[in-house]
Amino acid sequence: MLGALAFWVLEATAGDVYVNGVRADVLPVMSMENVTVRFDAQGNIWIDAPTYRVRVSTGDAPAAPYAVPPAPVAVPPTPVVYLPEPSTLPGRPATPPPAAGPQSGVAAGSWWLVTEDNDSVGHDVDVVVNGVSVRHVRSGETQLILDLGAWLKPGNNTITLNAAPGSYAGGAFMVYMGKGRADEGTVRLEAPDIRYSRRAVDLAAGASRAYTLVIP
Repeated sequence: MLGALAFWVLEATAGDVYVNGVRADVLPVMSMENVTVRFDAQGNIWIDAPTYRVRVSTGDAPAAPYAVPPAPVAVPPTPVVYLPEPSTLPGRPATPPPAAGPQSGVAAGSWWLVTEDNDSVGHDVDVVVNGVSVRHVRSGETQLILDLGAWLKPGNNTITLNAAPGSYAGGAFMVYMGKGRADEGTVRLEAPDIRYSRRAVDLAAGASRAYTLVIP
């Protein structure tokens, strides 16, 4: 039972427990599924739980992770961006698709890149699609919603994310890529094919990570 284990470790060590990059000072006895647990040199425990969200309480009640409700089947009256941690983005338009790209083999408005910045500091990631640098995404910038269709092709596509060296702090910086659709200026992303994250505990020397995105 991961929830009970996380609560015991919090009491038994001098480190802190972080759930999705957010420190959880007190965790209730509970179970969490489909999570990844990491330990750093300072004794901190990092729990990556893509299907849970942490709600920070400003009162006497402790912060606690809770399961994200499943996305509705029907299109809601007000379109939202669907991420593993859902967030509503009123009035924030989608980035228009580029006029042309090197591949031009995938219809516009089908495959998207979406960033999510949880108050991160210092991250700078170069997004490379099939050998072409498409965009740098950085901590502190406005959320990016980018149509990738112009750079993709049917079949296998190589996606490389190159994190620049730096000094990192704050919460997690996330990049999602996958199939979705635009509705009235916002984007509904289906289950992302690529989920990339950078965190304060990652190596300051930076790193590169490659993915294969298959377009039917």
